[in-house]
Amino acid sequence: MGNLPLGNFLYICTGFATYKYIIMTKIVKSPFQFGTLATKDNFIDRVEDRALLKQLLSSHINTMLVSPRRWGKSSLVKMAMDELKAEDKSVRVCYIDGFSIGSEDEFYRVFASQVIACTSNKVERWISDAKSDKNTILQLPELLGKEKGLHIIVCIDEFQQLANLPQYKDMEGKMRSAWQQQEHVSYCFYGSKRTMMLEIFNNSNSPFYRFGQVIFMDKIAKEDWIPFITSSFEKTGKKCSAEYASRICDIVECHSWYLQQLCYFIWSYTDDEVDEDSYNRGLRQTLNINTPMFQNDTENLSQSQIEMLRAISNGETKLSSEDVKRRYSLGNPNTITKNKLALVKRDILDNDKGILTFVDPLYRIWLKG
Repeated sequence: MGNLPLGNFLYICTGFATYKYIIMTKIVKSPFQFGTLATKDNFIDRVEDRALLKQLLSSHINTMLVSPRRWGKSSLVKMAMDELKAEDKSVRVCYIDGFSIGSEDEFYRVFASQVIACTSNKVERWISDAKSDKNTILQLPELLGKEKGLHIIVCIDEFQQLANLPQYKDMEGKMRSAWQQQEHVSYCFYGSKRTMMLEIFNNSNSPFYRFGQVIFMDKIAKEDWIPFITSSFEKTGKKCSAEYASRICDIVECHSWYLQQLCYFIWSYTDDEVDEDSYNRGLRQTLNINTPMFQNDTENLSQSQIEMLRAISNGETKLSSEDVKRRYSLGNPNTITKNKLALVKRDILDNDKGILTFVDPLYRIWLKG
């Protein structure tokens, strides 16, 4: 940059490269947000979802929220719980990230510390009581809620990840036994692995069977996204027509994360008004920044599974036809059936009454090349 003033340049670092988008004297913050929980300005709709979540949990009905990754589950829970705390001063909420838990001992340690933190109680007292008794830790929310006259809501994100712990089967029974009788506590578990979440909560052989209400979260509707996109551009002195906003919604299939991400890059490439060049450059950058993740996902698949995904991404529906099997090297009927089941179980594909679709819309575009 030589001796030029730093304020004259806007640089945005994304992944492996640094891009110079705009030469300017005043940096304008993008109105689009991804990678963090959505704030009030970036939180779109979900009025009915928030109301239902608040109603269930305030009524002491445990709730399991299921949707593909990056649909905004964490933002929805956080927004609903913030509203509930504002409406009911006796409510306390603790958040636990199941994805980061690596062992049974770590779970109990994190569970105890987060419950204690949300009630502002004395850490030393409860940690000392709980060290030698895991059941005491599981009873902490009830004990604290009863003592202080509070309604505690325990939210565990990516709950299904706990099922990967070697000790989970033993933990599962203990958790259900301790939590099902509690009167001052509600539990909200949310996760992105649909198959695993259903196995935990909808399987009659599972300890958590009928533990509470299972909710399948829908996407935010296109008619709600379009005015958000156009008005967000306008707030920063730029313009995005309803036609381009509609194309943005369609290309990412109203997927919350990708829509915000794509808008972010299109906005960055737009001087005054979104055009074909800024739209295409934004889409290309969105694909580029997600490429390492897609490559990693693909490396863990067999060649016949990759070919099946390519066939579906190209619109093929009759995977067992001789022509499709030959062109994509899909293998024999038994291999095709096994690959369908495996890709659905891994939440790469969704099977809706025999119709296979990608859970991740951008992965489909990336595979097409």
